[in-house]
Amino acid sequence: MQTRSILPFFPLAVLFLVLSCGCRESSLEAYYYPLDELREGLVYEYRSAGDTLDPPFYWYYRTLEQDGATFLTGMYYDQNFTPYQFTREEKVANGMLLVDYYLYENDSTGKQVQIPVEIEGGNLFSFEAPDPNTVLFYKIRFSTPSDPTTVNSLVRNRQFRSDTTYTYGGKTYDAAVFYVRELIDIEDEGHVEHEFDGLEIYAKGLGMVYFRKNVTESFITEYKLADRYTMEAFEKKFKPKLEEGD
Repeated sequence: MQTRSILPFFPLAVLFLVLSCGCRESSLEAYYYPLDELREGLVYEYRSAGDTLDPPFYWYYRTLEQDGATFLTGMYYDQNFTPYQFTREEKVANGMLLVDYYLYENDSTGKQVQIPVEIEGGNLFSFEAPDPNTVLFYKIRFSTPSDPTTVNSLVRNRQFRSDTTYTYGGKTYDAAVFYVRELIDIEDEGHVEHEFDGLEIYAKGLGMVYFRKNVTESFITEYKLADRYTMEAFEKKFKPKLEEGD
């Protein structure tokens, strides 16, 4: 079986710096979501670190083994226990690579339909020694059944910025800060583009514990990891709402 790897690229303006980079040589693998711990599955609950009116959201992560490869699956749920995204990542030679992505949308009857997303650049996270001059390229494209003529694209560039520490659950963890730049492109008889930046923090043994998106000068989205628990606990948490829906 051919060994796969993520494919970072280097901005031309900083390419000459890579040869003389004095970055530390330790791997970042331990800072990503803990694949071994997630074999039974865990829900990550994220809550706003800024506006208390921003709703929480949840990711259910589970590690699977298939045909000799290791995959991390993720299902995104909103505050009403409604699934909206599904992802499948593959652990490759030097990081994590996005291999499947689906969105969910309600059709005219109220039934959820699955929307396949085209992955043009699936580089998610590098396990290699952190290098601020290396950029991980990520790009997806999709159209929805409710608006099939509009093509939506998201480009994300992620760069290691610095080491730090992060406190979660009363315990302080070693952590890594990443600078993120995103471009949203909406194509429908023309292009509407919006570019913004932000930060992400990954804590050793936990995965992503914080992110900030500077969407505009007056609109900043900021979330942090609030809790982790089993899917059984998650279902019990939403049981009253589900029963009300019946």
